[in-house]
Amino acid sequence: FGQSATRDTRFGSSLCVFTPTPERSRTMATEVVEPNENVAQIKNSAFIPLGMNFIKELALELMPETEKEGMNDFMRMVRLLFHFEYLDSRDKLKRNFDLVTAAQEQNDALIALTETQLSPKEFADLSVDFVTDFCSLMADANFSLLTQTEWELAKAEDFMFNLPIEIAWDKFDKELLGTLLRQNPALSQGLTQFADSALLFKRGNGLAKAKGMFIAQKIDMLLEMLLMEPLLAFIGKPKPVIADINEGLPRRSAAVREDGTMEEERHDTTTIERRTLRRLLPTPFAVLRHLLSTHELQEPTFKEVVILYRMAKPKDGCKPGPGGAGPLVLKSFHDIPMADMEMIFPEINIQVRFKDMLINVSLAVVALGTFLWTLISGVEWSKEIITLISVLGGKVAQSATALMAAQTRYAGMMAKEIQQKSDNSQVGMLMHLMESMEDQECKEMILSYCVLSANGKSMTLKEIDTKCETLLHKRFGLNVDFDVEGAVVKLLREGLVEQRAGVLYTATPLRQALQRLDTKWDNLFSYTDDGGAAMQSSLVMQEETARKVRYQTVEAELARSLSKTDIERAAVVGKLREQQDEITKRIKTLEGAMTSYKWRTG
Repeated sequence: FGQSATRDTRFGSSLCVFTPTPERSRTMATEVVEPNENVAQIKNSAFIPLGMNFIKELALELMPETEKEGMNDFMRMVRLLFHFEYLDSRDKLKRNFDLVTAAQEQNDALIALTETQLSPKEFADLSVDFVTDFCSLMADANFSLLTQTEWELAKAEDFMFNLPIEIAWDKFDKELLGTLLRQNPALSQGLTQFADSALLFKRGNGLAKAKGMFIAQKIDMLLEMLLMEPLLAFIGKPKPVIADINEGLPRRSAAVREDGTMEEERHDTTTIERRTLRRLLPTPFAVLRHLLSTHELQEPTFKEVVILYRMAKPKDGCKPGPGGAGPLVLKSFHDIPMADMEMIFPEINIQVRFKDMLINVSLAVVALGTFLWTLISGVEWSKEIITLISVLGGKVAQSATALMAAQTRYAGMMAKEIQQKSDNSQVGMLMHLMESMEDQECKEMILSYCVLSANGKSMTLKEIDTKCETLLHKRFGLNVDFDVEGAVVKLLREGLVEQRAGVLYTATPLRQALQRLDTKWDNLFSYTDDGGAAMQSSLVMQEETARKVRYQTVEAELARSLSKTDIERAAVVGKLREQQDEITKRIKTLEGAMTSYKWRTG
């Protein structure tokens, strides 16, 4: 089956671009729908979030009763053959990961191997090779890379994670991913500005909801609206508070049915209303009015998020890799709200909230002002004045202590939140991703073949794609942007689907498809004691292939011969016409001469 043929858009943006489709029935006109900044148009992922058994059940439902047993064998052989042919790639990926992470995992045997057999340059090349293969794995597993637009959205808004943080980018290594992006310039198009420090992969969409009064968050937001935001705007550094995820996208086209209702022209997106606290209460008056009201918030999420990065320096007590390389880290998270993406980063410096800072600064200003007033006014340093200043100084110290305690509390809150969202990491996550990739590729191939086979006639790629997406939606309620191109390419390569008339595809009959898969399985290795039966099957397949080639060659030669004959026939006809014209011209000349000749008589 070989490597997967992935779409060029797999690592592109998740934002949807709508284009009109001409094939619509019962429509009168096309209108333009202005995008709503409170509604996120999320491009559906190609990821099918179902176990293989569910796809097998769906596939069997499409097949007639007489072919269900054969379909079971078809699915088993497809999975086994794909696993076998991807085995070398899996082993290479795992080997390179073990070598790249040997120092941080304190694997003495592999540390000795890397130190004795790999120079710093060779180790750097090996690291880039691993990251390149890992990106290919992620593309095949239907992940896409986080874009700059999505990152700007995360920074501008908050959902439930509203702690003020700052990412220490200077602690990240930039050489590894920087080299990768220089070697693959097409990969860097539209990526985040920190792509040379960390890569974020995402897959699948979801929805996070929260309900409550959120009084503390409202007070923080009110203080920011009244004090901090005007101050930042005054000094020329306004803070973005609302981000439009649809900014820069073309306006969406929609068709109008005869009954006046609107019909979207494409169905590969999911529309989600974004209900953050700032969007529901955009002004200080709205905050005060609804301070004690209950709100239901919701925000689109990424079902799975994977982050890859390398630290600039090794951890304390750990040996560096060749050339002083820091640890390479793989981590995965689940159900991360789009507006809270920054919470998953390491090396985060948690800052105090504006409310805490305001209280402490106010106390410090009052204490300092009282002290200066005492000095300037010449008031006698009575016991009461000294006590007052001491109390104010104690309050400032207490506030500073409370500030540090708040930072510690916020760090604990963030650690708890991240722990709830964390999944696998390092080698466990790598093994999960490789298994997930194989499952996704096989699910796409099986579903595409069954749809073609059950249809009973040729179909276009668009028809196959629409049918698969409709089946997944009706049966499981899933919105999936099915990867029909990659699935059909692999089926064509194995002779399980045939291409007709350039744009039409038809399924190879199940019995013939099983024979081809069985023959390929029998001939994976040539060690056999079956009296040459496997070799005979191989020769049969080779003869069939040669027959097809001969047929195609003869057909092409016949077409060329007919074309050549037509050209020669046209040339002969042209010459005959020229000769006929010449004879006609001569006859007219002779007739004219005879008309002017005077015959002699007697």
